[in-house]
Amino acid sequence: MRISTMDETSVRLSKRMVELGLCSRREADVCIEQGLVKVDGKVVNTLGARVRPEQQITLAGKPQAMATLPVTMLLNRPAGEEAPPAQLLGPDSRAPQDGAEQVWLARHRQHLTAVGAVDERCHGLLVLTQDKKLPRHLAECEMEFLLQVEQAPAADALKARVAAIRLDGKPLRQCKISRQSDHQLRCAVYAPRAGFFAEISRQLGVSLQSARCIRIGRLALAGLQPGQWRYLQPFERF
Repeated sequence: MRISTMDETSVRLSKRMVELGLCSRREADVCIEQGLVKVDGKVVNTLGARVRPEQQITLAGKPQAMATLPVTMLLNRPAGEEAPPAQLLGPDSRAPQDGAEQVWLARHRQHLTAVGAVDERCHGLLVLTQDKKLPRHLAECEMEFLLQVEQAPAADALKARVAAIRLDGKPLRQCKISRQSDHQLRCAVYAPRAGFFAEISRQLGVSLQSARCIRIGRLALAGLQPGQWRYLQPFERF
């Protein structure tokens, strides 16, 4: 099915839908994004598509009401991934076990704030949200990271080194660091700033290889494979 290009008779699909009384202007874009609009029997989901007056336009259903709400997504950011996190979101990488009823829309990649595995050396759990209030709440949530190091200090030595850490001349606060194995440390911290893990590793005298976020507040990374994401469910709380 051929969609009309710019010419004297073609009009924007959304405008034509309003003219035909199919929906409101706002609903038209949502219907198009959700793949509910057919032109001459073929689905058209491209915003800005144009049609000719003689083409038949039908709706396959009503738009999902929650489509206009800000969304929050949980992403398992792969180690070594250099692409912006928003580029990893899409229908193909959505986790099969995602139980949310939310329909994927391309606009969900826009206006996102990232919390969690945001540092360049980090991977694992990353929260991507359009909710402007949520980042302030997440700053008050404990985040758990597993630090992969070349050689972890013994428990007693680690305790002494942690006590000696100074950030901006002040003792380390709201942060717990413990030894998990010869090559792994656990770090529970609130709102780590950029470069935090590199700096504490330097002061601890360890060679940091990576930092993996496994939990933010009550929500853990479990169930998401690297590169997969899912929507935050309405009943879930950090």
